[in-house]
This record gives sequence, structure tokens and C-alpha cells, in this order.
Amino acid sequence: MRTRIFQCAVILAFLLCVGNAYAGVQVPADMLLAAPQAMKAQKAEVPFSHNQHAKAGVECKTCHHTWDGKAEVLKCSSSGCHDQPDKKDKMAFYKAFHGKDEHSCVGCHKAAKKAGNKLAPTACKACHVKK
Repeated sequence: MRTRIFQCAVILAFLLCVGNAYAGVQVPADMLLAAPQAMKAQKAEVPFSHNQHAKAGVECKTCHHTWDGKAEVLKCSSSGCHDQPDKKDKMAFYKAFHGKDEHSCVGCHKAAKKAGNKLAPTACKACHVKK
């Protein structure tokens, strides 16, 4: 009986710790992805839902690939991340969303589509909706 109570207490403590580890991270449920003000966007802002991606099983670190799971989550446009205006630069803001690797929106959506997920948009107009 004591062993069972101890096991339940350990499990409860573990769940509380895991929950608290992510409790400090606050993300907007829905937002618009826009180029930094210093850059001139040629297309409309992109509506983005953290909730929808989480439901699809996308983990935070998939996109925020330098995040350590503890510190504040930075935007792609943050200084030192993807704040380069030149589209050809490997750290370009444009490539963070349109690159071919699994960390970019387009790269991830194309891989998802190839795996059979028909809901992942890959066409420009599917993401860059006109106002």
C-alpha cells in the first residue's frame, strides 16, 4: 500500500514538474507572421496558429530550433536569428519560411504533403491571403 502511494506521489510530482517547465512559455494562439519593419515584404502577412500546429503534433523546437526549452522563445526576426534582409543569405528571414529544409514552413509543409497530409498548404496564395 505504501509503495503504491509512493508511486502515485512520484508520478504526480513528475507531471507537475513537466507542466511547470512549460508554464512560463506563453505563445499567442493565433498571430500574423510579418517581415520585420526594416524589410519590404512583397506578399501579404501570413495568418499562423500555434494551436493548430500543436494539434498536428509539431513541437516548438521544430521551428524554434535553437530554443533550449527554458529561455524565452524568440521570433525568427529576432536579432541574430533570421534577421538578414538578403534572400540569398543562409540566415535570411525569407529562407526561415521558404527554405527547403525541415525547419522552414514551406519545407515542412512539402514534407507533410509528401507523407499524405493534404491540409498542409504549399501554394503561395494558400498562406499569403489577400486582405
